Amino acid sequence: MSVHIESALGYTADFPEHTQVLEDSAAGPNTEQFGLLGGVLVTVIKDDTSVTDAPQANGWAHLMSEFYLEERAGTRLAEGELNLPGKAAYAVLVGYTDSAGAARVAATVGVWENSRFIGVVVIWPYVNPEIEPRVDMLKEIVSAISVA
Repeated sequence: MSVHIESALGYTADFPEHTQVLEDSAAGPNTEQFGLLGGVLVTVIKDDTSVTDAPQANGWAHLMSEFYLEERAGTRLAEGELNLPGKAAYAVLVGYTDSAGAARVAATVGVWENSRFIGVVVIWPYVNPEIEPRVDMLKEIVSAISVA
């Protein structure tokens, strides 16, 4: 069973059971946030006025990752195309320490699908270096989102 979302921001998503829809997004206007099991926070961002093609979606992922690289003194763990069917999705994954001192991974993903853009930021607890970054988990999350 999954949680189906039809968003006014122009996307649909099918997230795993027990997904929490956060009523007020802390990320600001034109965003929606979801809590997944395991302490995973997913933020979906409508930013189609500044991104008009797939190369700009890649640039968006890099631009958004700068917050975690510079403001949070993070380290780039990986980057590249996620190779998902039917969409271009470019991700930059950054390891950082949050304000409470916990190790986290932030993935900023520019998604181009059906000639439309949606930004996705996924943050999860850093478990250990043998399984991080969890690119397969990221692919599952981004695959669950479709731009209408």
